[in-house]
Amino acid sequence: MEGFQESSIDEIGYWSEVKLDLIKRYAQEYSKILSSQRLHHVYVDAFAGAGVNISRFTGEFVLGSAVNALQIDPPFKE
Repeated sequence: MEGFQESSIDEIGYWSEVKLDLIKRYAQEYSKILSSQRLHHVYVDAFAGAGVNISRFTGEFVLGSAVNALQIDPPFKE
């Protein structure tokens, strides 16, 4: 990924990858439901961590929860 040095990015294990995927899927459905109700919904993640990680097993980049939240459609209001 452009702008990142691999040495400054945390490696994460399998369970962290699963957790990030679950958070992403939950946020997607949560945003969809609240948007349909015309509610002003925001994303707050006090333990978001890095925006990008590296998979310990594949060596590929894994997006963090904050970056995933920015890609949700319909988007969070804040």
